[in-house]
Amino acid sequence: MEVFGKNIKLFLLDGTPTGRWICELSNWTGVAYKIPRSMIKVCENRIELLSSGVYFLFGEDDKENKPLVYIGEAENIMTRLKQHLDSKDYWNEVIVFISKDDNLNKAYIKYLENRFYELAIAAKRYVVKNANTPTRSNISEAEQAEMEEFLYNAKLLISTLGHKTFEPLLTEKQIEDKENLFVLNFTCTAGTGGSALGKVTDEGFVVLQGSYINPITRSSLYKGAVVLREKLKKDNKINDENRLMEDVLFGTPSGASCFVLGRSSNGLTEWKTKEGKTLKEIEKEDIKNG
Repeated sequence: MEVFGKNIKLFLLDGTPTGRWICELSNWTGVAYKIPRSMIKVCENRIELLSSGVYFLFGEDDKENKPLVYIGEAENIMTRLKQHLDSKDYWNEVIVFISKDDNLNKAYIKYLENRFYELAIAAKRYVVKNANTPTRSNISEAEQAEMEEFLYNAKLLISTLGHKTFEPLLTEKQIEDKENLFVLNFTCTAGTGGSALGKVTDEGFVVLQGSYINPITRSSLYKGAVVLREKLKKDNKINDENRLMEDVLFGTPSGASCFVLGRSSNGLTEWKTKEGKTLKEIEKEDIKNG
């Protein structure tokens, strides 16, 4: 599938990056509004926000130490947001999607709400605060195609606005690519052997599900990795056999190798291809070859 460049227009409504944003994609009828919680009531005079649409309440889950999202729909966005000011205190900003041609009827926004919920759950990046799975409306095949295009474009703008809520850590193409894998083989202090798999992505380095995590933690391991290990064990995302039960993203290869090994390490030399080349050697080759 050929991918084309996108022209995205950002308008800082208040002239400051901490204020309200309007975000549009060329040749698309959808429009996104990014609004801080503290400025919801300032938006009461914006007639377009009295229309129907889907919205996303963003905040931080202190218990999970992860970003959170609540996904909703409304036939009058502004009325619903003012209700959430009184009933929900965990969010600090909202992203709203409406249509400039006002064609998002109740069936359409219910369909979008359900699909966004499914994508957020599958991506596993954010804590999803919805108490129940939104009901998907029954619409025609042609209408589904139209709403899936709306979904695709809205996901693009949400990522542009700073929330990769609906993007999996690895794309389908990356999952299917069995060649560009990096391996970390190691021996535990107890004498047993272990192996982890990882991939370089645009966001950093992903340690793949099924990787063996050294059960021994040394004092040289940085605090963040210690906390993450404990949390994943508590949540059964590192099982009793010390296997990782889901993909985990790290900002650097070294952060990933330290997590796996349970000690300080240099990920550029620890992670290797199946041919034995280190990640450092691969990067040097990429630079040399332009």
